[in-house]
Amino acid sequence: MKVVQINAIYGSKSTGTIVREIQSCCEANGIEGYVAYSIADRPDAEVPRGYRIGNPLTAKWHAFISRVIGKQAYANRISTWRFLRWLDKVNPDAVHLHNLHSNYIHLNMLLRYLVKHDIATVVTMHDCWYFTGGCMHYTSVGCHRWKNGCGQCPKWRQIPSYCFDRTRSVLKDRKKYLSAIPRLTMVGASEWVANEMKQSLLKDLNIIFIHNGFDLDVFTPTLSDKRKELGIENKFVILGPASKWLLPINEPTLKCFLANMTDDTVLLLFGCSTIDETLPEKVIQLGYTKNPKEMAELYSLADVMVNCSREDTLSSLNLECQACGTPIVTYDATASKETVDGECGFAVITGDAEDLWKKVLWVKSLGKESLSEQCRKRVSNSFEKKTNYEKYIELYRQITE
Repeated sequence: MKVVQINAIYGSKSTGTIVREIQSCCEANGIEGYVAYSIADRPDAEVPRGYRIGNPLTAKWHAFISRVIGKQAYANRISTWRFLRWLDKVNPDAVHLHNLHSNYIHLNMLLRYLVKHDIATVVTMHDCWYFTGGCMHYTSVGCHRWKNGCGQCPKWRQIPSYCFDRTRSVLKDRKKYLSAIPRLTMVGASEWVANEMKQSLLKDLNIIFIHNGFDLDVFTPTLSDKRKELGIENKFVILGPASKWLLPINEPTLKCFLANMTDDTVLLLFGCSTIDETLPEKVIQLGYTKNPKEMAELYSLADVMVNCSREDTLSSLNLECQACGTPIVTYDATASKETVDGECGFAVITGDAEDLWKKVLWVKSLGKESLSEQCRKRVSNSFEKKTNYEKYIELYRQITE
């Protein structure tokens, strides 16, 4: 059997890592795993059975066209045609689509090809893009137009578009071409996103969910000298992603925590693109790291991680952190609540900063050590990569029989 995965990224970040690991799982199960991508974390020659779609120049052109016409994944016809000729040579039994919204491929050309050649197709929804008129998430603006066809989009300028709201016609195309694929399975990366799609115009498609998998050999309790380096050896450390904590909408959450934090507590924010000089000393700001081992060290040094995300298809941060033995307190928005169980991690009503703080105090009173084993066991039982990605192997075999 031959399976081709298509994703914007190969080998790094969340979806790029998932693609690489599914490819390895394919090879371990006697399946030839091919990959097509726009960006890779290594030279093209080192990507096994790989094909790069387009180049940096075509990606910039695609981004410009998308903004002008108000439609993403409607350009790069030549690059897409060349890729489809490569696909002819591979002659895959199944094609697995991941993220196609990064300015590198013409979606409708690809979908028409899959229909014409009757290729079994799997689509993993890492966000909501496939069943909307172009946005990846909509909960922050309380939009439900995707249920009836989009149009008059409150986020159309963020899709992005300079001039036009094309969301209605884009969603019409999604329904037309995806519905025409004879052997199609839509897979949510979380139960939440799968259930959302079941309320959309594409609700009649075959929709299931398979959780993303995590490497418990990489994300494991890891000793380091980072507490000593940061001067927080005797502190209760609250870890948090800066990309969520420093959003304007989460300013009340930050103020609540700063008002309640005592001298023995620090808030350690990671992933800071710049240093905010207005924050007090009890907020330590760290930059971004791509190194999984360094992230495991950060997760491990914390007593608790607080994630005030309001839109997540499935929070990798929450699960990686729990795999390192550190409990999570999170808002229950979208799929974040799927990452905790109320025993080693807790979800509170989104925006309730006081309750978020109370759960942190509850973790502090219990002590991290009393929760660590259960945290890791939860990830092992429900999110271990080999177990979850072999579900895709089973799916490939089912749809190609």
